[in-house]
Amino acid sequence: MGGDSSIELLRIIAMFMILMYHFIFHNGYDVLKLPLGPERIFFQLVMQGGGRVGVVIFFSISAWFFLDKELTIKSSLKRIWIMERELLFWSLTLMAFYLVFDRADLGMKLMAKSILPLSMNVWWYATAYAIFLALLPFLSKGLKALGRECHLALAVIVLVIWGLTSFIPKTLGDSALTGVFGFIYLFILISAYKWYMKPFSVKQACLMISIGLGFFLLYTCASIALSLLGHNVNIYITGDWRLPVIMVGFGMFLLFDCVTFHSRIVNRIAKSAFAVYLITDYAASEKLLWGRLVNLQNLYQQPVAILRIFGILLIIYAVCTLLDFIRQALFAVTVDRRRGHWFDLLWNKIPDWKNNQPNFRLIDPTDI
Repeated sequence: MGGDSSIELLRIIAMFMILMYHFIFHNGYDVLKLPLGPERIFFQLVMQGGGRVGVVIFFSISAWFFLDKELTIKSSLKRIWIMERELLFWSLTLMAFYLVFDRADLGMKLMAKSILPLSMNVWWYATAYAIFLALLPFLSKGLKALGRECHLALAVIVLVIWGLTSFIPKTLGDSALTGVFGFIYLFILISAYKWYMKPFSVKQACLMISIGLGFFLLYTCASIALSLLGHNVNIYITGDWRLPVIMVGFGMFLLFDCVTFHSRIVNRIAKSAFAVYLITDYAASEKLLWGRLVNLQNLYQQPVAILRIFGILLIIYAVCTLLDFIRQALFAVTVDRRRGHWFDLLWNKIPDWKNNQPNFRLIDPTDI
């Protein structure tokens, strides 16, 4: 992943898609109050629906490269440790900022949660991702032990349970498949593809994306028809892990993976993509940004409203990236001088019998 800027560019695009989603989803003005027309369709289908795709892409990038590495308990816990430092930096920094400049949007509950951001679920993605990392070495070794036939069968089963039912509202696809379970579901599919399937051609990846987008458009037409009949509903396929969302998101990843180029600027910006999420999805930031500063009600009737909104979101993305550059510079002369050193010291203090990685093997029934 180090020199491939195509994937890093996709990471930036995915985070911008997530930012668009947050603008609509957390906005102080409900998008359903807008009159049915091209603007509302764009806001809901492209911006809100695209954010779901962005989450799939962002996770797929991490999962894909995990499959190339030796996954141990120590390496997974170390990743959580390093991520927690960034979470703690931003939660305390943002808490201090809002405590001084915007106390009304902070609240005592958010202040308390900001002290332990990972365990208190300040950011759902970070908490779910940390749990996934803790399970990852066991999950990866378990899937490897299944072998090709059982793994592919498992992939088909989870596709039937959560993929096909995602087309039916209010079933398993809505309630049971959230957070870390979504990550596990997607990891099973991605690992089955990477380990055992022939790589898709560009044409096949485009076909998968087209089919996924076709379902988006089909659902849009149905939603518009319902709206005309007086049933005001969202104009996109809801749910983070619905099959069309996965088809579009993973298909985009496969397309970008086929392209190779190198850009230090792209790689540099991509390193701050996660910080854009942390800064803008902090609860107080949601109220300030989407509730007051960038309220949809004040924007949608202006000339070229969509372009204005895109410009504002690009500015927000750029400002957050620059702020994270400052954070990275501070870390470079402090905790990153010996990155993960404190974790290694703690790990080495664990008794030797705990330090040994478990030897995974399938249990023979005759052993019981």
